[in-house]
Formats: sequence, structure tokens, C-alpha cells
Amino acid sequence: MNKQISEERQNSAVTVRLIDYGSDEHRQSLNLRDEVLRRPLGHSLFDDDLSGDVSAIHIAAFAQDRLVGILLLCSKGEHVLQMRQVAVDETLRGMQIGRKMVEYAEEVAIQQQTQELMLHAREVAVLFYEKLGYAREGERFEEVGIPHYRMRKKLTS
Repeated sequence: MNKQISEERQNSAVTVRLIDYGSDEHRQSLNLRDEVLRRPLGHSLFDDDLSGDVSAIHIAAFAQDRLVGILLLCSKGEHVLQMRQVAVDETLRGMQIGRKMVEYAEEVAIQQQTQELMLHAREVAVLFYEKLGYAREGERFEEVGIPHYRMRKKLTS
């Protein structure tokens, strides 16, 4: 990764950085993804096909050395990455953790010559992404049993 991007992004309470697939931090992120994204729907992340995690870029947020947020970036063709599995510890919502992870993900993507990020946003998260410059495209659709929208953002270096 190009040295122009900082290894970490910090503020007084939260650090955002890359983590390695298969590490202890990665295992912690699986539990957070399950707790935030699957259990409330009556599912288990561990029933999903997680083979795509191997090639994904894993971005995590930490508060006092505890993993409190996770976001994955996956290749979707030349110059396009898909943001997936964005999860923040529900007890820490409103602390700008999601925003910090997305901004860091955009920095990482730009350094990798990515021209756009796309994602499938849960309907309840659309406003969050719109505030960060992402635009809805197409009609609402169902994924994991709940409404989603496709969203995109062109990146500039």
C-alpha cells in the first residue's frame, strides 16, 4: 500500500486501520458482524459463504484497543470496489465510527487506483451514505430478507 495513506486514522477515542484476514482481530470482526448484521434478522453469519473474505480489504475501528467497527472492500472489476459488511458496535452508535471507517476506506480505495465505490445499503442506512456523497441507483430490492438500495460514489484523488 502506498505510504501516502496513513497507517491509522485516529481521534481522541477511535482508531481506524487495516487488519489482516485470519488474525485475532479478524475473528473478533466476524463476531461483531454476526451480532450486528445477522442475529437481529434471526440468521448467523457463520452460515454464510465467507470465502470472499480472503481477498477482501478489512478495515476496523478500535476504541481503547477493542474492535468496535468493521468494513470490507471487495473487488468488483477494474477500478471498482464494493463496500460490504459495515458494522458498528450498537452501544457506540452516534460516535462517528461509521463515518471514520468509510472515509478511511475511500482513502485506501484511492491509493489502489479505484475510481468508484459501490454498495448495497440497508434502507435504514441510505441517509447515512447520502450524507457521505453516495447516490442511490435503481429500485429498492431485498437482500437477507430486508430492503436495500444500490449506491455509488465516484472517487477523486
